[in-house]
Amino acid sequence: MALAGKCRVSLIEHIGRNVLAAVLAAFILSACSAKGDDISDVSTPQAPSVERSVGFDGDIVRLGVIANLTGRGATLDRARLTGISAYWSDINMGGGLGERYAVELVIIDHRGDPQVAAEIIPDLLNEVVALAFVNETAMGAAHPFLVADQVLGVAPTSTLDWESDPRFLTHSPPVEAIVLSLFERAPSARWCVITDGSPLGVSIEAAAPEAAGVAGMQRVTLIDISEDLTAAISAAACEQVLVEAATEFQEEILASVPAGRTVFRQAALMGVSDRRDDVEFAYIDSGPAWNVDSSTGMRRFLASMLRHAPDTEPETRIREGYVSQIRLHALLEQAVKLGDLRRTNVFELGQSHQIINMSGLAEDIDMSANPPVFPRSATLWVANDDDEQIESDGRGWTPIGLLRPDKFLTLASELRD
Repeated sequence: MALAGKCRVSLIEHIGRNVLAAVLAAFILSACSAKGDDISDVSTPQAPSVERSVGFDGDIVRLGVIANLTGRGATLDRARLTGISAYWSDINMGGGLGERYAVELVIIDHRGDPQVAAEIIPDLLNEVVALAFVNETAMGAAHPFLVADQVLGVAPTSTLDWESDPRFLTHSPPVEAIVLSLFERAPSARWCVITDGSPLGVSIEAAAPEAAGVAGMQRVTLIDISEDLTAAISAAACEQVLVEAATEFQEEILASVPAGRTVFRQAALMGVSDRRDDVEFAYIDSGPAWNVDSSTGMRRFLASMLRHAPDTEPETRIREGYVSQIRLHALLEQAVKLGDLRRTNVFELGQSHQIINMSGLAEDIDMSANPPVFPRSATLWVANDDDEQIESDGRGWTPIGLLRPDKFLTLASELRD
């Protein structure tokens, strides 16, 4: 967590304060090294005075972060947290919310255990205005508490259920839309879908058969990560393999895919070094190309990384954390203008009719439409060793098409029945 020149990491005692402090040491060091004014310097007469409320002491707005920082697969959330920290560091360097109120993150680590998340969330909610990040493992545990207290939570990824839930702020296409758009793109191909039992994996596993039917496919083969992947893919004679599995499984999966297949993964699971001469790799990304000219938001993100994490290579997981904060930030600025940071007011603002400008880092969100317009598009990228393509993208990937499902409303209706 970072503020301009000052940091605070608030931990629930039984999580293991010393262990988490050690894991976050490098993160905090880089995040807190941001050049800027101290919290005491964040003040301007332009913003109205806001009464104190839960999570706001009259000077500092506290936001919660519920993440897996020390458990299995923790590298994903730690990267996201770098992006989240950079985002709010920039806001504080500019004077804070309303150019007056500093933002502070209260971070808890559930170690990848939803039961631990359920135990610590009530204490966290006594300290914060909203949850700036709830990772996928904790979303189910957090939901009843968010309902009871009318608190908003930022979701790093999206499913059909999370997108339609007023308590979660999403910014990317739901995974069901991604699956359908892939199937519509190649309906005659034989598809395998590998999942790991995670919340996103469960959503994809549930959606894949219905999506296959909507796309006009004859069948799709579902494979659990615990199976013999080589044998299962070979037996199904799959040509295309969609993977939704945690980072720690990626090496095993990539080594197990038989030659001649194409492997599709979400951008957050990709690494620029993923290469096999006998397998084609593709990744799905709802963000812009990786260069400073791709969008205003990308320029801001890359500049923010140079300021707050200069020794860290920008990548999709970090950008995912960064862009996830835009929607919440817009709502908090609006709440400050109205002079009311009570959680119920922030929640109601989240349901109000407005357009959220995502600065080209994601599709704009239009809550004024009926029904609201949420992101549906993503770009499909493939590894490319052509020097010109590498130069244009900066990472060795080139876009091969836009993914946008034609029959998403049909799929959504069938999944909800």
